[in-house]
Amino acid sequence: MNGRGAPFLVAACVLLLQLGALHGGSLPHISQCNFCFECEPTPPKASTRHRTVLDRGGGPKLGAGGAAGVADGLVGTLTDPKWATEPDTAYEAAAIASGIPGALVDPLSVQPEMIGPLDHEAKQRLPNCTRCTGCSTVLTDMHAAPVVAEGLEGLAFMHGKGATNGWLFFGKVAGGTRRFIVKVYCMPYSKAHGRPQECANEVYTERMRLMMAQVRLADECGAPGITPRVWVAPVEAIIPNGTFRGYHVRWHGLWMEEAPGITLHGLHTTRGAENAMYELLTKKMNKTQVIQQTVLDLLTAQCDRHSENVFITPAGDLTFIDNDRALGVVTRCGGDSMLLPGNRYHTQLRLGYWGPTMQYYKAHAGKPNFCTGPIDMRVVMDYRCYVPGGKIGVDYPPGLKSCMEALARHKTPDIMRRYGFSSRKPAEILLRRSRDMLTMGFEGALAHSPPRSAARYVYEAQPPCCGIVLDMRGTPRCAQCWKPIIEAQKDSVKDNSTAARVKEVLVREDE
Repeated sequence: MNGRGAPFLVAACVLLLQLGALHGGSLPHISQCNFCFECEPTPPKASTRHRTVLDRGGGPKLGAGGAAGVADGLVGTLTDPKWATEPDTAYEAAAIASGIPGALVDPLSVQPEMIGPLDHEAKQRLPNCTRCTGCSTVLTDMHAAPVVAEGLEGLAFMHGKGATNGWLFFGKVAGGTRRFIVKVYCMPYSKAHGRPQECANEVYTERMRLMMAQVRLADECGAPGITPRVWVAPVEAIIPNGTFRGYHVRWHGLWMEEAPGITLHGLHTTRGAENAMYELLTKKMNKTQVIQQTVLDLLTAQCDRHSENVFITPAGDLTFIDNDRALGVVTRCGGDSMLLPGNRYHTQLRLGYWGPTMQYYKAHAGKPNFCTGPIDMRVVMDYRCYVPGGKIGVDYPPGLKSCMEALARHKTPDIMRRYGFSSRKPAEILLRRSRDMLTMGFEGALAHSPPRSAARYVYEAQPPCCGIVLDMRGTPRCAQCWKPIIEAQKDSVKDNSTAARVKEVLVREDE
């Protein structure tokens, strides 16, 4: 071979090495590849598995006079800096136990530039690799096959794909055994149609912060574990399947504990699960958790509590997931929860707008001797069935009452700092709702406490059905005479334009 051909041979060998195509050659690192179709898991170094909040520089620093600077500027003077800046030791300990490298526990340490690729164009100029190394995260498709619910007679369900553009996966730390749900925001391609798209990373950053805040809130309100813990942490992995198989994810994602059991929606839609569902909901369901989450849903203005977001275990314990549409995220929504009477989801369960139930009650409920008819078993998840006289009033569970009292006596900047909010609205909602729930009682606040909802979310409160029986055909019916309030569904009802333009005042500016 002449000297002129040598450079070409060297270049070819280098390219083959990059592609991982030479048998016995060292594999390229994932950072050297555009796409990599098989990435060997690389366990993270022990020193990177966890860093303290101080190591990360997490959260805003207190300035002169106790002012806290956050993402959108100075939020005001802290009146109780000790309470506002108290570290969340339970969250910190859980982060260490999770084994997730670099798991963040202070919501304000999550910044928009972490959420998405910063080198997308440069990355596209790198070669594609057949094999590579360097993936400290292993992602697998969570929608490829049904998930078998342990201890529930082989019942299985499918995870929902979600309505947002977050990409959902099962995820493990390389070398670890614990499985998490990992949500990757800001993929540069749409999961719906595959075309390039911009990312609203500031919006998703705020959503992540809100979910982290609600974990702390549940802990402090005496309901630990009722919602899965979530952490924002680096993801270093490849997309496992589909059109973008091999794409390198190299930014922070949302790591969530996997809720045990099966979703109520999965139970409801699984043929042959009727007896198991009846047993769980009428004999085993944790009624205390129903009350706790009902109070939390009102306190946080939860606007996406449907049965795909509720898990139940063989023992009847409940977990409530996907809490990112709360605390003012949904415009003109003060609550939309299957747990709250007078809300859209609560009414839909009882009237079954898209099935024969509604037609049955329209045809028969007006007859003189009518007593009861078919009903959705999920309606027994109703707090009114499990509190004296069907009303909470101000008789809240102790943990919930004490945490609402703490919220009610603090000002907006203090609440912002403690829970990591970067805008006033979530803190104002917690302040106003806690005050109203303590003074008006639960039912009074449910009816009158702002933020108020647009007409499409507001219905008459359906009467409770507190017991279910299965008739000779196995059809669930209310155990007592029960008749719903017939009301047309309102999904197409337009918002009042005048009301929509008026800014709702939750608290005074100096609060």
